[in-house]
Amino acid sequence: MLLAVLFEVLIRRIPNDYGYKKSYLDHHAKEVSILFLGSSHVYYGINPKYIKSSFNASYISQSFDYDLEILKKYSNQWTHLKYIVIPVDYFSFYGRLENSPEAWRAKNYRIYYDINTDHKIFNSTEMLSNKLDINLSRLLNHYVRGKNDISCSNLGWGSNYKAINHKDLVKSGATAAARHTAKDNLQYLTNLHLLDEIIAFAEHKHIKIILFTSPAYKSYVSHLSKNQLNTTLSTIKKLNTLHSTVKYFNLLQDSSFHPQDFYDADHLNEIGAKKLSLKMNVLLGKI
Repeated sequence: MLLAVLFEVLIRRIPNDYGYKKSYLDHHAKEVSILFLGSSHVYYGINPKYIKSSFNASYISQSFDYDLEILKKYSNQWTHLKYIVIPVDYFSFYGRLENSPEAWRAKNYRIYYDINTDHKIFNSTEMLSNKLDINLSRLLNHYVRGKNDISCSNLGWGSNYKAINHKDLVKSGATAAARHTAKDNLQYLTNLHLLDEIIAFAEHKHIKIILFTSPAYKSYVSHLSKNQLNTTLSTIKKLNTLHSTVKYFNLLQDSSFHPQDFYDADHLNEIGAKKLSLKMNVLLGKI
């Protein structure tokens, strides 16, 4: 038991992206004018380096409920926030972090972000939420090899998806599309309600919402369910029509993105991220 407690303390001291982003917002939320939220498509796809006064608070598999909690956590500190940018992609209305294969990530919000959307005991500790060999590897990497778990830039962009390490675009397209195609629509209404709450939060504070569908390679797009995609796009368009504070941009098949811009079929590499960031900067300037 004492060894488990010691391991828990040591693991929590390893710097990671969640703790870094919380610390950044704790100290700089009042300075942020443009906030990027959402999942890995934004985490790897938007580099705030190219967009003045912005911060990337997205993360891998981050769903609308966590986007909302981050907004609420710093509610009184968004004094200069003008735009909230959120991706609404093929899968956005059909799943949540805690119902996905990435559910283990929920503990990071609870432990390092002080955000708790559930009451599961195993999400309150590192030792209960990860396998022992994973925890031992993290301890070895940090305390012996001097590595940490921070993989984002100082402005929150995920920099690990390098062009030199790109995946097979054809195979990854079919695989990702299958993973993102929902078996049912049980999460649809819940996620729509969460997005409505985010919009209401923004409207109350006179902040504009920018929704966009992320660029993807043709091998991903060609394997998408037309019904799921059309439902997603029609839902966004309705929101865009109903709310004057909401603007939507569909970049899913944007012709300016080429094979060399993608790390895999639905994620951009550093080249594509620069292109998307500069494009987003231009779009924001027109609003």
